[in-house]
Amino acid sequence: GEGALRQAEFARPDLILLDVMMPPGINGFETCRRLKANETTKEIPVIFLTALADAIDKVKGIEAGGADYVTKPFEGLELLARIKTHLELSRYRKKLEQTNQELRQANEALLESRKQLELAAKTDPLTQLPNRREMLERIRYEKIRFERSQNVFTLALCDIDNFKQVNDTFGHDCGDFILVSIAGLIRSMIRKQDHLARWGGEEFLFAFPETDVKGGKVVCEKLRETITEHAYQYKNHTISITITFGLSVFGDYSMEIEECIKKADQALYRGKKHGKNCVVPFREEEK
Repeated sequence: GEGALRQAEFARPDLILLDVMMPPGINGFETCRRLKANETTKEIPVIFLTALADAIDKVKGIEAGGADYVTKPFEGLELLARIKTHLELSRYRKKLEQTNQELRQANEALLESRKQLELAAKTDPLTQLPNRREMLERIRYEKIRFERSQNVFTLALCDIDNFKQVNDTFGHDCGDFILVSIAGLIRSMIRKQDHLARWGGEEFLFAFPETDVKGGKVVCEKLRETITEHAYQYKNHTISITITFGLSVFGDYSMEIEECIKKADQALYRGKKHGKNCVVPFREEEK
């Protein structure tokens, strides 16, 4: 038995014919149990070939993990037929396992592709920020939180000043560089719970949870100062950038998200009209 275990692990046969009475050492039942307990040999089919013909011995053989039980004396053709059957079953099982593995891998690849597609549908390809669609979902979530907790939140819409001039002077590649640089700069400064998205063109939209318009203005002033003071190096050029913010607070159950964004846009327009490079909260008289 011990010799059979060593040989089986080394040679890895397709099938094993195993006697029960094999003195000295372990018998066939124990040999089979150990074969089935070993990861290397557990899938090898074992056919008991023994003179023990009692039903109880046959049960022991099956319980030990045997695939079949043939008693001596045996018919050669019958034994060959059983060997053939178990070899075919073993091949089918291996093929099935391989097919299942391939299906699992294909399914994992499909899930990963789906995840990437879902991410792409929510992400601006240039800045890697959430896009307009994803941002609206996040703002809707903040609205639900407001309805539960009554904690206001502030939206801020910002626009890079004179961005068309940057594109016209240095080219659209430079414009893309500026957008990516500012997106990274802003992302590094806001809180984890804050939301930032590329709203379109050279516009970015913020949502500051549990923040009133006063707190939102403080944050935007810091962002404006940092963006203005930063030197943007593109090829051999140093480019200065300023940015204008318009703010609106969401603190009314009857308000719609689109209305709040519109108010931030109106405030932004007023900032653009009155000199740019500033942070302007919405005023009710602007309606």
